[in-house]
Amino acid sequence: MDRIWPPTETVGSFSQLGGKPNLPPAWDWPTIDFEDGSSASLDFLAQINLEELPNIEARASLPAAGMLYFFALSQSNEPLRSYGSDAWRVLYYPGDAAGLPSRSAPENAGWKIDHLHYGQTPASKYRNPDGPLSELFPRCAVRFTVINVWDMPRFSGPDDPSLRPFENAFAVKPTHQEPPRGIASSIANLLERIFPFRPNADEILRSTPKAGQRSGVGSGIAVGMDDIKSLAYECFSMLRAEEGRNWYQSKIALKSADLPYHSEDAILLLNEARNNWFENVLPIEAVLNAEGKYSDALLQSYRDWKARAIALTRELNGLGRESKLSPELRGKVSDALEMHSQLAKQARGYRLEPHPQSALRASLTSLLTSFPDLAKKEPELVTACDPANQAELSGYLSHRIFGNDEGVQSDINDDEVLLLQLGSDSDGPRFEWWDMGAIRFWIKKEALQAHQFNMAEAEIEGH
Repeated sequence: MDRIWPPTETVGSFSQLGGKPNLPPAWDWPTIDFEDGSSASLDFLAQINLEELPNIEARASLPAAGMLYFFALSQSNEPLRSYGSDAWRVLYYPGDAAGLPSRSAPENAGWKIDHLHYGQTPASKYRNPDGPLSELFPRCAVRFTVINVWDMPRFSGPDDPSLRPFENAFAVKPTHQEPPRGIASSIANLLERIFPFRPNADEILRSTPKAGQRSGVGSGIAVGMDDIKSLAYECFSMLRAEEGRNWYQSKIALKSADLPYHSEDAILLLNEARNNWFENVLPIEAVLNAEGKYSDALLQSYRDWKARAIALTRELNGLGRESKLSPELRGKVSDALEMHSQLAKQARGYRLEPHPQSALRASLTSLLTSFPDLAKKEPELVTACDPANQAELSGYLSHRIFGNDEGVQSDINDDEVLLLQLGSDSDGPRFEWWDMGAIRFWIKKEALQAHQFNMAEAEIEGH
């Protein structure tokens, strides 16, 4: 699933990440009840208009029309399964979603963003401190593209024919002087990298297979299944990395001296600073007592800084969020951020550095949605923040439906189908799954064929 970029081509697209779902009015928002008697509304992550999916082979397992909705406890710092199956929900609406109204999340969504001892996501860092806690993820329209992904091989046993290229690689000397030529040469070269102290090929050829191991075809090579699987995993990981090796390929270099660029970027930076104090989430006294150095003098300094940040945000909003900043106003923002950094250092013993490049990239999706003409005025800036230039949105951390599944921590089984995968995407919908991981929804093939989406499972995985 590619985020539409620039995010102006939204006509006719009802598939989206984040934002407000187009739910049937009669439906209740999914919730979860905890063992302590409290409850929370789940966070809305995505809706998929099934009519927009491309016509690939796997497409036949889904209904021809209707909408799929995905919810979860997105801010959990524990595995979702530890809360039971109510920690996620996949809902299916069989009708036409075009006329359904969008619905804001209940007030008790955004569960756990007040957790003092767990890192905040970009969504909670950049959220409007004066807005509802439940408004976490901005809306990002998506389009569907069929891609070829490296399918990690799964071997049925020692007689599986797909073992041969990897098995035979143990008896091939690597080509030190030449770059890899095709998969066979890549395997041989990679073997040298991951097993640098292995016996040479002649010694392997003379070796005797151990019990439970299979001899390579015509070679007498003794190769264990664990070695084969390790080699296959490393090889395909390397090849997949080669596909996505392009990193940040912008046409312009964004210099810190020129940032924040728009009022929107400056507002996000000020919001991030205010959210570091859990503004309007927890009492400031509780924050300072929990992880700071509480004092009346420090509290007054914080209140003075907060008033300055709010006044500056109002000034920026008055100019228009799409307005370019003058050097003078950019300096005022930088001064406020420096004051915040010093205050944080005094309170908690560490320095918080602002990241204007991150704020710029995070702002452009929502900014261009509200002001589409900006994309025409500043094409180079838009290109610089194209999500296609982000390595974390490719490979096994991409936003994806179907395809092979190689998870961060575990794989799904052969009798299951990857229903949805959302990678860490700090710019558009501002997802961050633990330490740059992913959230995955999967379902048994039998349940999918019966369209029993209530049988889907989900989990957050990080590195």
